[in-house]
Amino acid sequence: MTERLYLVDSHLFENECTVLSCAPADGGFDVTVDRTVFFPNKGGQPCDTGTLGPVRVTDVREAGDELILRTDSPLPVGERVTGQVDAARRLDIMAQHTGEHLLSWCAYTLFGGVNVGFHCALTYATLDLDTPLTPEQVKQMEDMANDYARRDLPVTAVIYDSEAALEGVPLRKHTEGLTAPIRVVTIQDADSCTCCAPHVHRTGEIGAIKITAAAAYKGGMRLTFLCGGRALAYFQALQTTVDAIARRFSTAGEEVLSAVEKQESELKEVKKEKAALTARLEEYLTAELQAQAEDVKGKKLLVKLVDADPKRLRPLALATLPDKGLTLLLTERNGQLTYVLCAKGLKLDMGELIPAVNLALGGKGGGRGTLAQGSAPTPAGLGETVAQLKAYLTQRVRND
Repeated sequence: MTERLYLVDSHLFENECTVLSCAPADGGFDVTVDRTVFFPNKGGQPCDTGTLGPVRVTDVREAGDELILRTDSPLPVGERVTGQVDAARRLDIMAQHTGEHLLSWCAYTLFGGVNVGFHCALTYATLDLDTPLTPEQVKQMEDMANDYARRDLPVTAVIYDSEAALEGVPLRKHTEGLTAPIRVVTIQDADSCTCCAPHVHRTGEIGAIKITAAAAYKGGMRLTFLCGGRALAYFQALQTTVDAIARRFSTAGEEVLSAVEKQESELKEVKKEKAALTARLEEYLTAELQAQAEDVKGKKLLVKLVDADPKRLRPLALATLPDKGLTLLLTERNGQLTYVLCAKGLKLDMGELIPAVNLALGGKGGGRGTLAQGSAPTPAGLGETVAQLKAYLTQRVRND
C-alpha cells in the first residue's frame, strides 16, 4: 500500500521513498514506491508530474491501494530515490480546485445550485450546476467567491476513520459510498465537503477567480472559470486586445465600447446606402444585358461573362429573361468561376444542358427545369470557352 503524503500536506513537494517495483509499460515504465507526494488522476483533475530520482514521472494513476507512477526510464527495485513534483503545476491546480469549492459553495448558498460535475484541465476548469443561472446571478456568485478568497481564510483537511465519525459535521457535499479514511476539506466560515485532492492552505493562494463563460448544460449550467495565474493571464490578454482596439480607434481603453458602437451604427448606414446603390446598379446592368441579348428565331439568347458579385448572379440572370429566352451568366472572383443557366418559355430543360456547360468549363453543378448553376476553377482561355458555349446554346435554342 502506497502511503499518500499529499493527503496530510498539500505543500509537501518532495520526499524520500523506496522503489517497490518497476515494469515496462506502453513505451515507459510503471513504478511503485512505498510513499509518495504524487497525486494521481482523480477527482476531476490531472495528476502531478515531476521526477523520481533521475527519471521523469509523466503520469500517475490509482490501482487499488497502490499508486502507479509512469516514468520514462527504469529504476532498480529497492533503490532509495527522491520524488519531486512540479510545484508550479501542483500550486496552479490546487488554486483551481479550491476556487471550485468556493464557487460551488456560493452557488449553493445563494441559489441552492448543486455541483454535479467538475473538470480541471491544464488551461481551464469547468463547474457543472444543476440549476440554470442568469448573468446577474453568475456575477453575484463570482463576486462572493472573490470576496472570500481575498479574506485569506484557512483551508484545512481532516481525515475521519468512519462514516459514523462524520455525524454532526456540516457538509455541503457528502459523496455517498465513501470508505475510510474519509477526508473533509473545510474553508473557514464557508465551504466544507469530502474531497481527496490537495488544496491550498489559505484562500489567498487562490488569487482572483474569473468566470469566463456560462452556458446551459443538461438542464443546468456549465461555468468555465480561471483562478490565480490563469485569471491574470486572461486579464492581461484582454487588456492587450482592448489596447489594440483603442489604438485603432484613437481613443482611450474605457471609450472602446462607445467607439465600436458608433462605428457599428455608421456601418449599418453604409450598408443601407450600398444596398440601394447596388440595386440601382443592377437595374442598369440588367437593362444593358437585355439589350445585348441576341435574337434566335424569335427567342432571346444571352451568354455573357459579367463583373458581378457571385451571390447576386442568380437574381441578375433571372432578371434578364424575356418571355422566351435563355441566359448563361458567368462571373469570376479570385480564380473561381460561378455560372448560372436559366430559361423561360422554352421546352429546354436546364438539367439536360448543364452537364455540357460543366464539361466545357471543367466545373461541377446541377439543376432542373428552368434553372441550373455551377462553379469551377477559372479555366485557361475562358473567353474562347464562353464563345464555344454561346455557339452550342445558340444551336439548342434554334432547335427548341
